[in-house]
Amino acid sequence: MMASLRFFPWPLLFASLHAQGAWGVAYAPMDVTSARPAIVFLHGMWASPEDSCGVFERGATRFGFLVCPRGNAPLGDGRMWAGTAADAERQMRAALAAAEAMAPGKMDRNRGTLIGYSNGAYFAAEVACAQPGRWTGLVLMSMKITLDPVCLRGSAVQRVLLAAGDQDAARAPMVGEVDRLKAFGLEARFMSLGPGGHPFPSDMAERMVEAIAWARGD
Repeated sequence: MMASLRFFPWPLLFASLHAQGAWGVAYAPMDVTSARPAIVFLHGMWASPEDSCGVFERGATRFGFLVCPRGNAPLGDGRMWAGTAADAERQMRAALAAAEAMAPGKMDRNRGTLIGYSNGAYFAAEVACAQPGRWTGLVLMSMKITLDPVCLRGSAVQRVLLAAGDQDAARAPMVGEVDRLKAFGLEARFMSLGPGGHPFPSDMAERMVEAIAWARGD
């Protein structure tokens, strides 16, 4: 019995762990032999963690905990993000605590990655500026957004990836925003989400493997 326990593939066991609640959805890392960072996804309007978090699992759990908080304001059958960065932070704290409970003591509070889609992209950027040193990578999708490069640099954000579908109205402004961030000396990149518009493309899971890896610089 002891031999079988010793050689049991514990990382594979943890890869299957996920949790769900009023706070949102979370997945444990593939490997918890050492502390792992959080990769947090903020969904868009009329959405929920359940209908979108899964597409990030393969790209995120190779690096750390995938944490998908539930939006803090109701909207139709789903939720959205409203208020201030502090309001979003409260929701995130509950989700992060639930995620860490899957592998106690194994969440690294540094080198996190924030991902935001549409309405969630705005709040992801706001939270990154409000928590200096906590988030080193940003992936912001499908949202016309103007970022504060001074704030991002001061908060130790190292890489910013902006992404949108080729037919999304946010695409052109996001391409221009990448150029503006680069002019300020930030490492930034635009990534196409394919020929479609605002919704997730059918190959979103594969695209997110590349996006998260680049944003983390790993």
